[in-house]
Amino acid sequence: MGKMDWRQWIVVATGALLFVIGAHRFILRHSFGMGDAVNCCLTIPAAGLLLLVFDYVLHHARLVTVIPLLAAGVLVLSSPVFDVSLGLTLMGAMALPALSEWKAGKAQSNTPA
Repeated sequence: MGKMDWRQWIVVATGALLFVIGAHRFILRHSFGMGDAVNCCLTIPAAGLLLLVFDYVLHHARLVTVIPLLAAGVLVLSSPVFDVSLGLTLMGAMALPALSEWKAGKAQSNTPA
C-alpha cells in the first residue's frame, strides 16, 4: 500500500478549490435551493464525461487539448453548479482509487498467514 503521489494531491487540491469557489458563488447569490442541489448532482456525470474526453484527447491528440480546457473554463466561469460538480468529480477521481487501494491493503493484512 503506497501513499498518494504529489500529482494526485494537486488534482485533489484543485478539486477542493473549485468546490469552495462554487460554494462561495452560491453564498454570494444568497440562494441555494433544492433545485440547485439537484442540478449539482445531475452535472456530476457531465463533469466526469468532460474529464474522460479530456483524458482521451490528451493521450491521442495533444494539440487539441485546448478545446476541452476552453469548454471547461467557460463552464466553470459561467456556472457555480459546474464549479461544485467538477470539484467533486476531481476529488472523487483521485479518492476512489486511493480508497480501494487502502481497503485492499487492509484486507491483505487481516488474512492469516
